[in-house]
Amino acid sequence: MALTPLDIQNKSFQTKMRGYEKDEVDDFLDLIVRDYEELTQKNRELEKALKHSEEKLQYFNELKDALNQSIIVAQDTADKVKTSASKESEVLVASAQNKADELVVNAQKNADQLTQAAHEKAQSILSEATDKARELTVETNDLKKKTRVFYNNLSLMLEAQLKEVKSPEWDEILAPFSNYVQDSHEVFREVLAQELDNEKVSEVNSEHIDTIADDDEESEEDVIPVVDSRQRIVPVDDTEEYKR
Repeated sequence: MALTPLDIQNKSFQTKMRGYEKDEVDDFLDLIVRDYEELTQKNRELEKALKHSEEKLQYFNELKDALNQSIIVAQDTADKVKTSASKESEVLVASAQNKADELVVNAQKNADQLTQAAHEKAQSILSEATDKARELTVETNDLKKKTRVFYNNLSLMLEAQLKEVKSPEWDEILAPFSNYVQDSHEVFREVLAQELDNEKVSEVNSEHIDTIADDDEESEEDVIPVVDSRQRIVPVDDTEEYKR
């Protein structure tokens, strides 16, 4: 059992002859008690400090273990997150690649459809244009044939008319009436002279009326005024005259 300062202070010794001086022994005991108390106090303080240090050391060890555990957990979590992120990125990349491939396929398909539709439309337009051109060519050839036939008929008709006009019979018909009157027919000669004078007057009047007819030509295109020798206006239809 450890001694305490109180045990030392309360310690008593038996007295004998030729023993130690009691006062000196008491003083020395008092000094021992004081030093012992100081040492005991220091020892208590050191024990307290040691206990506190040990508690701190235990706390730091626990903290270190907790930090190590946290680091391990964080590292494990980081590895898991990294692995998960890597897998997710691979999934996203694969999904994006599939989506891009699908878009490319759809775009190519749409482009092919548009190209095919445009080609078919172009072929249809070209075929329609070809048919119309062929039809126009046939119609043009038919029109040329009809025109050629009309030209030939008109040429034949005009040649026949010209031949008819150049017939010697017209010379006899258009010869002056005086050629048929002999010198002995004085009465006929006088009548003929008077008739020639009337024809000259008629020609002057005819020129004047023709001028008036030219002014009214736009409103009377289908009718041509003609003045005979007796100054009468006779409407003549061109078509009927041509037919005659």
